[in-house]
Amino acid sequence: MKMRGSIFVLTGAGISAESGIPVFQGTSWRGHSHYELANIEAWEKDPTLVWEYYSDRRVSARCAKPNAAHVALASWSTEAGDGRLFLCTQNVDGLHEAAGSEDVVHIHGKLFESRCAADCGRPPFIDYNGYAPGELPHCACGALVRPNVCWFGEQPYQLDRIYDALEECDTLIAIGTSGSVQPVASFVTMLKQKPQPARTVFLGLTEPANALYFDEVHLGPAAELVPGLLRSWMKKK
Repeated sequence: MKMRGSIFVLTGAGISAESGIPVFQGTSWRGHSHYELANIEAWEKDPTLVWEYYSDRRVSARCAKPNAAHVALASWSTEAGDGRLFLCTQNVDGLHEAAGSEDVVHIHGKLFESRCAADCGRPPFIDYNGYAPGELPHCACGALVRPNVCWFGEQPYQLDRIYDALEECDTLIAIGTSGSVQPVASFVTMLKQKPQPARTVFLGLTEPANALYFDEVHLGPAAELVPGLLRSWMKKK
């Protein structure tokens, strides 16, 4: 199904960092790199350690609240109407939904969902639990249950739907994304290669690695920049 709207919004860790959820870059967990643990190889080697890590992340994220950027995007989607805004997030938290956004596409999955590691056919399910060592969850089929997130070394989620939306959009607004994680980092270059290149706008605290491909780069807190941009945008529409 083709996207009916024309604006693709991409959000990354920077928007949730302002709600107190740590970013990967420049931080670690108990001496481990986040990239080391958010990895299919880590799961295959030590699922107990990976579940300790994700259980701790769930505790940290459970009390996080949406900030003004999340709220502004939810409000804008409602005001724009008719599916004109396609919201894709790299974040596994549920802050967009908590702010009121609907039909959010989570390219890297969801922190508060789990699924069978053996893909036995059981659908992903809501799971807010933390699991202690020696108490790892198992599916009815006997296999381990894992967080329903996309790890490094795995295929991101809903790519067909995302690429359809990119093909149809005429504007990309990227918020708080590093521009260094593929395939998301390539979205902006794809849009510049279209017969009718899309307008590309970046908002965030620091320039992304792919900043040169954006028509506009606005630096500052997302909670301040996003509401202002969207107010201006709505006036022009």
